[in-house]
Amino acid sequence: MSFKLRCLAVSIALLVTPAMGAENSPMPDPALVAKGLQLFNDTSVSGGGSVSCATCHFSTGHTNNKTYVGLEVVADGDANGRSTPTLWGAGERSVYGWAGTAPTLEESIRGIIVNRMKGAEPSKENLAALAAYVRSLPYPKNWQLNDDGTPSPIATEAVKRGFDLFIGDGGCGTCHVLPSLDKSSRDDIGTGGKFKVPSLRAVASTAPYFHDGRTASLRDAVKLMWGVYAKKMDTGLVPTDAQIDDLVAYLSAL
Repeated sequence: MSFKLRCLAVSIALLVTPAMGAENSPMPDPALVAKGLQLFNDTSVSGGGSVSCATCHFSTGHTNNKTYVGLEVVADGDANGRSTPTLWGAGERSVYGWAGTAPTLEESIRGIIVNRMKGAEPSKENLAALAAYVRSLPYPKNWQLNDDGTPSPIATEAVKRGFDLFIGDGGCGTCHVLPSLDKSSRDDIGTGGKFKVPSLRAVASTAPYFHDGRTASLRDAVKLMWGVYAKKMDTGLVPTDAQIDDLVAYLSAL
């Protein structure tokens, strides 16, 4: 293990905490997490030894903000593309993958290694270590929000108004359910098929948006989804610029 990875492993051993909403989850084994970190950065898990998990997610598990077809970077909005999600808080997902076909984190990791990275079948031990590392990655906390995603008493008025819109007229909370801000089912929002409802935790730093990265800004993503909900529920509501500002303020705090 390189010096840099050893330092990261020490930090994990000292700072590992359950993801938000997982206060009753068992603490991960620091040694298993450290092994998972090493494997996460190991290109030998892929076919040909050309890429590692960190190629798309960095050593921190966050997204590299790129859209892929297989292992090839493509233009955002490519109909066949899949936007790289963050792994922060991934231990709290309902199901995994844009297709929503992996019911557990372990199955999702195994599928990425074997099907996308064209690597060998991972051992049970290595899979457990990788899953332990990913589960150790919490969402960053924000002083304006409680752990369940609701505004704290000291949140700005814009964040509070945005939350009210999120669970009210905007309809966002219908699919992005607190506290994980995702849902296990797949929905068709007119972007080319049914896809898993992604978590909105850390959403402000996960552009581009939607499964194919078609929307560059969070503001445009909010506008698109408001229109989808308004059409589906036949509300006839058109958001003002101020309402979009408030929704973006709330989402940016997640």
